[in-house]
Amino acid sequence: MSEKILVTICNYNHEDYLKQSIESIQNQSYDNLDICVYDDGSKNKDLIRSIINELSSDKRIRFIDEENNIGKWHGLNQAIKTSNAKICTSQDADDISLKYRIEKQYQAMKATQTYHNLCGFYHCWNENDVNKFLNSYNNDTNFKIIKKEDVYKMVMSGYHHPGINHYYTGEVETAGVSSMFYKQLWLFGLRFNPPGMGLRTIMSEDSDFNFRATCMFNSTSILSEKHYLYRRNTSTNKELM
Repeated sequence: MSEKILVTICNYNHEDYLKQSIESIQNQSYDNLDICVYDDGSKNKDLIRSIINELSSDKRIRFIDEENNIGKWHGLNQAIKTSNAKICTSQDADDISLKYRIEKQYQAMKATQTYHNLCGFYHCWNENDVNKFLNSYNNDTNFKIIKKEDVYKMVMSGYHHPGINHYYTGEVETAGVSSMFYKQLWLFGLRFNPPGMGLRTIMSEDSDFNFRATCMFNSTSILSEKHYLYRRNTSTNKELM
């Protein structure tokens, strides 16, 4: 039997994209999912709730309705805390996962016997880009994987380079939010931190978490295939980093 995977979708004022984002997870080839939508104090609460109600026939979906805008880091921790899934990942509410993303990342972790995995993404600067890449999913059974030893070397070289301020993985760009990991890492104390924790290379909750996961456990593999659509001009996150 396949292991249950938590997919947390953190939303803040993304009512225009939220339904499409959730549906991209509902339609994954891997279906043993706990789909947790966390709303972080959006202004249009009624519309957000109506979207959730519209999709409520799917019993895999649950909703955490936070009244205040606390931050994505809080939503990720709350979703993990309240899930019985063994594996965790996430998606931003304005983005899209291609059909085989969850399945292939899970298989990549299993094949490499690693605890943490990320995948590549498509830059989507407008809706034409989204439509262009929407059916670009790759279900090839052969994996393009970067091994944990090479990932560790790249991440550490990025950390020691004064001009790099993100989770550095060489020529392969990874979607930080695609981070898939065993919940056991979180139970060991690896949590999502709020902004302003003082780590020079860290510019987001995702990069911070991934950096610490790689450094602490040296068990990160990368699926160097693009399974994620990243909308580049739709961020509503106004937190100071």
